[in-house]
Amino acid sequence: MALNRPNLLYNILKYTILSLVLPLSAQSDESLNANIFETGLYSKNLYFEWKPLDKELDLYSAKIAEINFRFSDIDLQYKGNTNERTANIQFIGPNFSLKQLGLKFNIHSENWVTKEKIERLEKREAIPKASIESIANSVDLYMVDHNTLPRTVNELVVKQYLDMDTPPLNDYSWKYDLKLPEQIIAKPTQINVQPSTHALYYDWQSRTFQLSPEKDSLINVPIVDWEYIFEIQDISQVFSSSIDIDLSKDNSEFDLKMKRGQFKISNTSFSSTPGKQYEDQSSVSLPELLLEANDLVLNGTISDTPVIHRGKGKFRIRNFEIKIPKGIKEEPEIESMLKTLGIWNNSLMIRLIEFDINLINEFTGDLLFRFQTPFMKISVDGDFSLRQGNSIPGVVLHNAEVRIHPISLGIRKWLREWEQKNGRMFTRQGATIVLKINGPIDDPVIQGY
Repeated sequence: MALNRPNLLYNILKYTILSLVLPLSAQSDESLNANIFETGLYSKNLYFEWKPLDKELDLYSAKIAEINFRFSDIDLQYKGNTNERTANIQFIGPNFSLKQLGLKFNIHSENWVTKEKIERLEKREAIPKASIESIANSVDLYMVDHNTLPRTVNELVVKQYLDMDTPPLNDYSWKYDLKLPEQIIAKPTQINVQPSTHALYYDWQSRTFQLSPEKDSLINVPIVDWEYIFEIQDISQVFSSSIDIDLSKDNSEFDLKMKRGQFKISNTSFSSTPGKQYEDQSSVSLPELLLEANDLVLNGTISDTPVIHRGKGKFRIRNFEIKIPKGIKEEPEIESMLKTLGIWNNSLMIRLIEFDINLINEFTGDLLFRFQTPFMKISVDGDFSLRQGNSIPGVVLHNAEVRIHPISLGIRKWLREWEQKNGRMFTRQGATIVLKINGPIDDPVIQGY
């Protein structure tokens, strides 16, 4: 006889829950009442330090001022007989708090800022290097046919050994000169993202590229002593819930009611500094991260996905800031992006990310989203319907209004260029773009352009 694995797992889970509530008994109409005022774990002024084997310059340390994990006001009621068992548990928790977490790492390793600059430099050099290799191949064919070297790139084009309209030669941010039999040279033009960059030299005799002075100076940067610091002033978690469990031979229902749930992180920061070079310090700061759920009601069975009947939720981030190292900020691509966003220093700020959801019943709800930065504001306000019963609920938007207000000149210019390129115009109220969204969230219908 084949083993019915789902039934076996169901029975194991059912009797495990019962064993946690009360030892099983053959007697009828058994009951239990229990109360626990408070229980948990508490520690204060923790400090750890670790020095890895065979790494004399590396040191790791961690400190925590206070950590507290507790449950409180636990009220357990149980009734049962040979046919049916019910349990009700009300509790506050798990409540968790952590104060003044600090991690500090001193690591002797390569300078990743320099490594990133080298990778970006090599990426910019990829097109002219590929073009020079195409030119070199054309020169070889020319020599086979004419037994002499061409004097200019134009001569290769005119005699159809080279097509400047095909990639990568059609990138006009570089121009090429033949100085044969010594060199082929690639020079940046005025439309190059970095017109002042050094020329590339290809040695014809050795068939190799000469190392540029800029790259040579970066490669010779030694390994540095990195200092990484991660700090959190406060982490707090608060829950207040009740659970009803109804178990019988043919039933395994449960109801969960969460009156209040909140997870909050305050004043988080991270910094990395290479060898006391504070101008190349990168940092991230997050004064507030909040996640809330209130009046949440759901029920279901142990073996099926539960159904959410109502609830309110909130996610919020305030004043999130990223400081970019000076060496990375000065890279042409990064500098161009920051200019488009209207950022003239090396600090990217997000003032607010906020998402509110209100599930009115198991079928419908409304949502609100806010995104605010110094260069753009975005808001979404609308209704939605929820299709539950699957492992991943289906969400359908109804008359969701999206308002996009570009603040920086670079963003406004980029949007105008997009409209011209695609032949579409956004619907606007003043300077604000207004869109309407309807349909499934993974394949919506967007109106307004």
